[in-house]
Amino acid sequence: MQLDAVMWPDAPWPMIRDEWSHAEKIGVGRGWLYDHLLLNDRERWHEAHTTLAAAAAVTSRIGVGTMVTSPNFRHPVTSAKAALSLDALSEGRFVLGVGAGGPGGDSDAFGGGPLSRAERTARFGEWVELTDLLLRRPVTDFTGRFFSAHQVAIGGGEPRRPPLAIAATGARGMELAARFADLWITQDVSQDPRAYAGTPHAEVRRQTALLDEICADRGREPGSLPRLAVLGYGGERPLASIEAFRDCLGRYAELGITTLAVLWPRGEHAAARLAVLEQAAEECRQAV
Repeated sequence: MQLDAVMWPDAPWPMIRDEWSHAEKIGVGRGWLYDHLLLNDRERWHEAHTTLAAAAAVTSRIGVGTMVTSPNFRHPVTSAKAALSLDALSEGRFVLGVGAGGPGGDSDAFGGGPLSRAERTARFGEWVELTDLLLRRPVTDFTGRFFSAHQVAIGGGEPRRPPLAIAATGARGMELAARFADLWITQDVSQDPRAYAGTPHAEVRRQTALLDEICADRGREPGSLPRLAVLGYGGERPLASIEAFRDCLGRYAELGITTLAVLWPRGEHAAARLAVLEQAAEECRQAV
């Protein structure tokens, strides 16, 4: 199983640079970066695409990706253009991670009325479809309910389309993943309390079973869609100790998860968690 890390864009660049370099040194497979305007009123929060370009420039092996870009303040045309550039600048190490987005500051930044969950899901479906077209076609013409692209050519050469990762916990998002994704993303936090299975592990088990059904219905072999679970937002604590990590690794591997992503250690007990991450990365590397 690959071990990834969700990185932070909320520090001065020298600190961020050192964290990415250290992540690469210890063998983290991919560093993912939040794509928000701001998170939890932090004093500093760097733009995701710019930060990933800088991270790619100071590393040579570690993958880079957004977790996740959403329609809340990103248009498919500019998102696809940034994805092509990041793919080129990282020499093929970039994955475009996308999600529907939720309510809040990102959603309200451009004004307009709030969208319901169903409307955000519909908007996301259109966003993914158009982004995929832009990354595959020399010229794209598209008119939708939420987005349009009129005779757009964004350049990039062949192969054009970087891998696409889709974060989805519900059926409609999983349908998009079955159609378009090279990687499916979930996490140890329930997005829909009405469907929550009771524990993070049980919830991911429920979701993977649903994803298998949707892939089969769409004519896609379920095993052809790699799966990533982010642990640490909710009830799982994979970096509490190496034993806790091994426990998470085993339990989620049984569910068909192919990549575990943990939160890069920050704040209280960061040094102890980083030591666990270093040992975990070494054990995952040796197991390959």
